[in-house]
Amino acid sequence: MNTTVYDVAVIGAGPAGASAAASTAKNGVKVLLIDYKLIPGTSVQCAEYVPHAIRQYVTVPPEAVVQKIDTLITYINNELVSTLSGPGYILDRSIFDRSMVEDAIKSGADFWAGTKAISKTNGGIIVSRIGKEKLEIKCKVIIGADGPRSIVGKWMNSENKNFMIGLQYRLPLSKHQNSTDIYFKPDYVGGYAWVFPKGEYANIGIGVNIEYRNKLQIFLKDFIAFLMERGIIADDRPIMKTSGLIPVGGPLQVTQRDNMLLAGDAAGHTHPVTGGGIMNAIVTGRMAGETAAQAVIEYDLSLLTNYPPQWQSFLGRYLKKATVQKNEMDQNWTNHPEQFEDLIRRTWIGFN
Repeated sequence: MNTTVYDVAVIGAGPAGASAAASTAKNGVKVLLIDYKLIPGTSVQCAEYVPHAIRQYVTVPPEAVVQKIDTLITYINNELVSTLSGPGYILDRSIFDRSMVEDAIKSGADFWAGTKAISKTNGGIIVSRIGKEKLEIKCKVIIGADGPRSIVGKWMNSENKNFMIGLQYRLPLSKHQNSTDIYFKPDYVGGYAWVFPKGEYANIGIGVNIEYRNKLQIFLKDFIAFLMERGIIADDRPIMKTSGLIPVGGPLQVTQRDNMLLAGDAAGHTHPVTGGGIMNAIVTGRMAGETAAQAVIEYDLSLLTNYPPQWQSFLGRYLKKATVQKNEMDQNWTNHPEQFEDLIRRTWIGFN
């Protein structure tokens, strides 16, 4: 088996991994970024909204912004109950993710597409590359940014356990809108339905706790029929379908072990109630990359222990509160109309 040598290997080329690779490379450290996909940003499993504050942490290419968002509108049992200022953007994630990978490459990182991490060795990892034999990557530090079911998390014995599952269609809108619309109903256990406008189209989907996944298609069909009746969408035939897991158990207790770090979805850095996590992934990925670079430069892997308190100082209180709210939501979910509305008002961001 052939072997190649890097200082740091980053597994997963989404926002967390690309951010980690870029920040590592900018410190002059030799880093390899890998992803099992052939094209970064394809098969996006995301509603594609990001808050305006994302620009504090990353350059958003103009061509990646499909439209601006002004407000967050919340419905409970189809009744409008909250309109909240929520400035942000709907992205084209395929363009945005590719731009982040390109930034990592320009910063000095190597990128291998179509490459899957298979196992860990004493001195690195074994990968499988499409059309090529297996290869060993010797490295000092491994960063797992490989999503909700992270193989690095498995190696660390630190894995996400609680999930929502989302199903989303892209459908044509009847008219332009600049709000993200959220719909809560008792049927959508632990989650909600959404309409996120994307120019002439909208990402329309439903997320529920994973044990209710068998009902998702029925729920979404009924929701789309409701939107047709309301005149919100112009056609019920989707031009795109996507589905994916969302970790909602809160941040993992262990995000650093030995020479390994976890960032983004792999670390449970998504918001447990909303499921949003792009900006958190970018920030924690950068922190992981900078910590890895420092450990390599100073020949001291014990410096990797600095990473958990870094991300906790930035996100800890925010995600802890959201985890408490998600637990309250799950424990008190009810079909009783008044009690249900009261529960959503206590736990949803549109009322805090």
